[in-house]
Amino acid sequence: MIPNGVTPADDQAAADIFGVSLGYWQDKKHWTKIRGLKLLNRKGSRRRIYSKEQLIAAQVEEARAKAVNETPKFDLPPVPAGEHPDDLLDLEESLQVLPEERRVTLATWKGYRYGTKTRLPDRDFILGGKEVDGEIVGGDDFWRRQTILDWDANRPGPGSEPGRGRKVGSKNKAPRPLTPEAQERRDRTRQLLDENAAGLTGKSLAKDLDVHPVHAERLLSAARKDKVRDLLKERPKLTVEDVQRELGLHVVAHARKLLDEAGKATAEQ
Repeated sequence: MIPNGVTPADDQAAADIFGVSLGYWQDKKHWTKIRGLKLLNRKGSRRRIYSKEQLIAAQVEEARAKAVNETPKFDLPPVPAGEHPDDLLDLEESLQVLPEERRVTLATWKGYRYGTKTRLPDRDFILGGKEVDGEIVGGDDFWRRQTILDWDANRPGPGSEPGRGRKVGSKNKAPRPLTPEAQERRDRTRQLLDENAAGLTGKSLAKDLDVHPVHAERLLSAARKDKVRDLLKERPKLTVEDVQRELGLHVVAHARKLLDEAGKATAEQ
């Protein structure tokens, strides 16, 4: 779990802070030499997670101690304890947030990650990974505690209270109207996508809009979906190759997913 108020850092970020290579940091297991450094990752997870604030304090103390030939005396900032709505949880930790009677099996929960009938909400944060075609791949997904609880509050299932969840035959409510600022960001994203689809990335969009990279990725993803829907209306026989060419995508799976989602959305209208 990444507690609210902590800036998460992985091994690569830790190595950068200490001015060493990633291989050196991992081979020497430098984190074990820092008294009081707390690992935030769940046991068994593939990626170590640290508090960036603790790492910086440790690096400063090591540099001071080395300069005066002393043993480092670590006094690291504490990691917040307790639970907070904005704590970031990985996929398995998110399942444990639910009341026991509402939990499904871990295999089912993992299926919800990319499910079609029951699907988890969009991730709130990605740690690590690389950017490919404007999307982060290979990173670890995290959800805010409150995001999962809000999602579960509207999900019928085992242990549901009578009347809980959507009633049979109920219709979708009209979406909330966008604020002028939100609409302006969406319009700007679509404009940039139309002007240079191949060159637009979440990172460049975040800088242009002055928003968090995670939010920029969402805006870019939504704009791509909207564009494919528009193309599909004009060209009902739109192909995956067409989508790749129009959006400058190199990964076939990404283009196919966009086309499938656009097709479903068009059919439901």
